[in-house]
Amino acid sequence: MNYLVYQSYGNKDILNECCYSILSLLKHGLNKKAVQVIIYTDQPGCFSFLPSEYIQFVVMDAITIEAYKGPHSFIHRLKIKVLEDCINRFDGNILYVDSDIYFLKPVDDLFTHITEHSFLMCNNEGAIHLKTNIVFDKFSVFIKKNKTYLEENTILIPQDVIMWNAGVIGFPSSKKKMIADVLNTNDIIFEKFRSHVVEQLSFSYQLQQNGMVQKSTDYVFHYWNFKEFRAILLEFFNHHRDKSSLETMIQDVDSIRPDLLIKPKMEYESLSFFRKNLRKLYGKNRWQLPAYTIGK
Repeated sequence: MNYLVYQSYGNKDILNECCYSILSLLKHGLNKKAVQVIIYTDQPGCFSFLPSEYIQFVVMDAITIEAYKGPHSFIHRLKIKVLEDCINRFDGNILYVDSDIYFLKPVDDLFTHITEHSFLMCNNEGAIHLKTNIVFDKFSVFIKKNKTYLEENTILIPQDVIMWNAGVIGFPSSKKKMIADVLNTNDIIFEKFRSHVVEQLSFSYQLQQNGMVQKSTDYVFHYWNFKEFRAILLEFFNHHRDKSSLETMIQDVDSIRPDLLIKPKMEYESLSFFRKNLRKLYGKNRWQLPAYTIGK
């Protein structure tokens, strides 16, 4: 069996993202005999409008959520613990996706890329030693300065380790030791280096140690850098939730495609510092959302 796994709890925006992600999944069709959706959540009622035959819930209470975050209350550690629990509950291919994933294609084919030595993550963000951003720079410095500490804990991260985006993680449920190693790597590093990407680097390193990592971007769009979309999702669900059928909601998914609405923001972000300041100088908006119509 193939399992598509989400964690979605607490914040209403995160719950809306997850609901929208599942709608985009259903838009392409889903073979319920081959793929089961698993949602780790504290609010299963938020998903009651979705077809129950496709979905199983693993309910997390507040105590479990806090325990999963660990002694330093690291929010992204929870993802590792969710997957640790998942592989002990379900037998088959596991495809974890963040709530802010929009499906571009049917998910079925994506599962075929998962084998004992072939794994999935979202996209290759580059080698951290190239220091393409301040986060990578700090991580690279940490690895260099703490080589002995890492080696004492059998974490042999090379200077040129590739960072993969962890918005998607695909692997067989048989890789229990690999996930245990991800958790250990995360905890050892986070003890000395409190960065929000420690969990992501831990997955990247251990999956590469165990096999080949492939990208998922032909199948999904990850809008992690588009928090402005949350207001649009709120508008979408306020419009549809109590008056529209599931079929109507699925048909309307593409009225607010995040991969299209984000384009002006990405174009602005790609401008040089000088050109950004010119826009400011002439009183122009940094960027503007394209027009969209919900429920047309």
